[in-house]
Amino acid sequence: MERSEQARVWGAYVVQERGRVPEFPPTGAVVESDGPLVRIHYGTHGTVDHRPLVTTGRRELADLVRRQQEAFAARGEPVRWKVYGADPPLLAEELEAAGFIPDPQQSLLVSEFAAMPQGRRRGRVRSVVPDARIRELAAAGGPHARPLAEVEADGWAAYGRSGRGETVILGGADRVLAVGWAGRAADSDFVVIGGLTGPCPELVAGFAPLARKAYLMGRDAPYCVAEAAGDLRTALSQAGFVELTTVRTYRWAPACEPAGTRPVREIRDGKGGGGLWQRLYDEFGFRPSTRAFPGIDEPVPSVTWSLDVLYRPDRTVDDDRLDSCEAVVRGALRDLTRPGDLLSFLDWQHTGYAFDPHRVGGPGMPPWPGDAYPDGDYYLNVHPDLRFGTFGHPWEHTLCVWGEDLLAAVEGQLGTLLGVPLRRRDRGVPSAGA
Repeated sequence: MERSEQARVWGAYVVQERGRVPEFPPTGAVVESDGPLVRIHYGTHGTVDHRPLVTTGRRELADLVRRQQEAFAARGEPVRWKVYGADPPLLAEELEAAGFIPDPQQSLLVSEFAAMPQGRRRGRVRSVVPDARIRELAAAGGPHARPLAEVEADGWAAYGRSGRGETVILGGADRVLAVGWAGRAADSDFVVIGGLTGPCPELVAGFAPLARKAYLMGRDAPYCVAEAAGDLRTALSQAGFVELTTVRTYRWAPACEPAGTRPVREIRDGKGGGGLWQRLYDEFGFRPSTRAFPGIDEPVPSVTWSLDVLYRPDRTVDDDRLDSCEAVVRGALRDLTRPGDLLSFLDWQHTGYAFDPHRVGGPGMPPWPGDAYPDGDYYLNVHPDLRFGTFGHPWEHTLCVWGEDLLAAVEGQLGTLLGVPLRRRDRGVPSAGA
């Protein structure tokens, strides 16, 4: 790649990748802008990114750095800030003056997929969904530009289906020699490698299918970029990668202990519920149907309301009343849990979420993951042991609330909003109106 082409590619990388506001925030994360900077708060840590800074001097940069420290300190999050060779030297100086610790310098390398050898040996490099041994191998190395655990937590766990990422391995069924993972954004020219566990450039060819997804991502991505040093840099350079610039990660952490988990995490099984759906089939007799009602064997005690009252005569939803119902349910679920406790939101045939109700739905927090109102599919907010929860039926258009404590907290207010219950189960005996 000639120097003029390198300069053009670097310019495209700056515009398309640096300081990019994600099209969809990572799972459980909050994205905030501060002038030219983009902060992402994950609840466990945070990152700062930006396009090349145009500043008037040291004081402006110092103020910028200080504001970021204050934002992350308020959340108790360690922060990572990448500085590239093209950034003003004063930026690195101000970061170090503020207490940021620099990682060793790496190279930002790029190669064209069209120039890569395409003769990867059959069965030696293949796409996978990460399992325990792959996660262990990925965690043992590093530092990586984007650790595999973070990439998975961002919602890219089902790589082949989501289209946003790819994990590949080198080796056979009995032995994994190396692992690589990469992702890309829509309308970008770049597949960005998150990490490679060894100097194995043959892994990179496994990302070519991710590059050829114009049908899903707006256009194909002709380039692959990686951060590398040492043996990995040497191996990639020998395979045709060239350096665009240097990059160094600066790290800072507030004095407090960070949270160990994100506020919201994906949970997956065949129907997006981490085993909870199977329990609903087995223990609640869940029977999805557009005609057979109710959809579950409603627990004792439980109260089921019709949601038809939420519709106006013109069949539009009364948003104010709906919002009031959601606020009642969410407030009660929060009151019934302690900080750090988890609830689950289940959306039939879709991804489910485990979440801490004390870390979602408020100012500066990620949104509550889902609703009680069944907007097109079965929605549930449940305690992991299913002792209380809500079941929204989209076809019967009902909301069932079960569990003594949850009913005690919501029944009066939901009764005011939704009217007389359609069904009630108390001590195992349906009411006369059931």
